[in-house]
Amino acid sequence: MTDLDFVRRRAEDVFDGGAVTPGALASNIAFGAAVLGAGHVELTNDGDWWFVASEFDWLRVPSAHYSERGELFEQMVPFPEQGPGSHRSEIYVSAFASRAYVVQDDAVWWIVGQRLPLADLPHREAVPPWCINVLAFTFR
Repeated sequence: MTDLDFVRRRAEDVFDGGAVTPGALASNIAFGAAVLGAGHVELTNDGDWWFVASEFDWLRVPSAHYSERGELFEQMVPFPEQGPGSHRSEIYVSAFASRAYVVQDDAVWWIVGQRLPLADLPHREAVPPWCINVLAFTFR
């Protein structure tokens, strides 16, 4: 069983009400970014798209538990900064989103789903321009 299979099966134990919702997932990721040192995290949505954005790069914070940001979306990564037994929430994006991407310093990295043309990326109108680190996802 992969980590993605595991989180899909156990999601009801992690999320209030037993269902993974985009708003709850975005909140969990934003909280994790704050725990890692983000002074401000923009959490917003535009239609079906949800955005976690900051000037702080919470995905590249040095850690003994992962070496590349892609691992956050592929495996359960321990998150002791948040508490004993905690793990990073980014893996739920891979497990439940139909489309997801990360923007860092104007570079786009697709995590899940069919890519959109750069000019059509929905975060451009939804997050402030100072947010140079953006995680965008939709469950639809």
